Amino acid sequence: MINNKIIRVSAPFAMFAAVSWLLWRYNQYFLWIFPAYGLIAIWFSLFKADANQPNTVSQEKELKFVFIFLATAIGFVLPRIAPLGHPVESALLSFGEVAALWLLFYALNSAQNRSQAGADRLRTVAAEYAGRARTLEGEIKMYDEHMGALKERIKFQAGLSASIHALSSCTAPEEIKVRLTDMLKNQFPGVTVELESGAPRDFLANWVAQRKIPLLVRNSAEENRLSADVFSEGQRSLVVVPMNLFGAITGFIRMVSPEPNRFATPDLRTLEIISTIATVSMENIYMFERVRELAIKDGLTGLFTHRAFQTRIEEEVLRAARTKIPFSLIMSDIDHFKSYNDTYGHQAGDAVLKAVARELSENVRDIDFTARYGGEEFAVILTGVGKTQAAGVAEHIRKALESRRFSFNGVVTNVTASFGVAEFPGEAAISSQLVRAADERLYRAKHSGRNRVVYE
Repeated sequence: MINNKIIRVSAPFAMFAAVSWLLWRYNQYFLWIFPAYGLIAIWFSLFKADANQPNTVSQEKELKFVFIFLATAIGFVLPRIAPLGHPVESALLSFGEVAALWLLFYALNSAQNRSQAGADRLRTVAAEYAGRARTLEGEIKMYDEHMGALKERIKFQAGLSASIHALSSCTAPEEIKVRLTDMLKNQFPGVTVELESGAPRDFLANWVAQRKIPLLVRNSAEENRLSADVFSEGQRSLVVVPMNLFGAITGFIRMVSPEPNRFATPDLRTLEIISTIATVSMENIYMFERVRELAIKDGLTGLFTHRAFQTRIEEEVLRAARTKIPFSLIMSDIDHFKSYNDTYGHQAGDAVLKAVARELSENVRDIDFTARYGGEEFAVILTGVGKTQAAGVAEHIRKALESRRFSFNGVVTNVTASFGVAEFPGEAAISSQLVRAADERLYRAKHSGRNRVVYE
């Protein structure tokens, strides 16, 4: 197709002028020359409308109809002044040619309009599909970004799981430090990793200890929170994270890089999580060592001693304060034990103490703690259990002990016990308050008839 605007406009003028001159010069051949005006219609039908140039299309349509009207005027006027033979016959023939010219213009114009309408529909469909394609491309891009984020999250969680497994399997604090150092060097290659124990050794560690928050410096040259002289040579980007053991800062993890912007907020979050895992592992090791060191068993009953009980209840208070999970304390006392000893002898009393200890141990979980508090008094710590559930445990023990029979020198006897139950932290803020609350309820159980459980 011809797209040059000058040719598109000048060519029909040239055709019109040439045909008109021929008609004027050889008017006796009017009927043979006049149909040449149809070339103008054919010429205009060769072009497709350009959607980007609507004014040009409109001008060409106007020009086309100007030509057809001019040709029509010539077709009606020229036969009257030219010698064409019989007037009626020449008029009919000229009218027929003019009508044929109009029909040609109409047919070509209709075909062009239909072609243009079809092209418009195709452009509309193409635009619609192009829009859908752009939408799909956007969705695919979002999907790829989402998949990338999921892969990074899975990778991070897999690394975190490996870190938990590696640190939780350690049996000594020094082993945790070695594994933690290796883990951070693998996680952050090309940086200096330092594990500092004890009090802060410099300004940066002291800044973290005072505020109890980690410190992230992306670029020390642009840092406005701290003075430039606190950074040594090579400290362009750094992270300092405190390590908390039982609520107190006992050390710091420091990572330093000579490259600016080496560390970002996600790195800080990762380091905080790893630090928490390490400190929890240290707490577990510390508590295990303390319990093993202080868990001296009572020689008669096989239960933990009063000293071990005091240590364990302090640890449970710390754990409950950190995890927000309550625990309960059961204080128990054998009813009329002194009279029982006086009546049946100390050997019979020792047998009763052993039997009560077995009932207590057999009716609680392995994670719970049972101790001989002193004399005929016992204490049970139920981890992660509220006082209502703990009262149910105490009632079960009370019934089991009540139904038990003892035989000494042919005499069958039985004993009962009273119980007091209290819950931390709902009814106490410290361990001594919890023991006092359970003791007061045990006292009420004794003075309201014995052989019962009081938890309110």
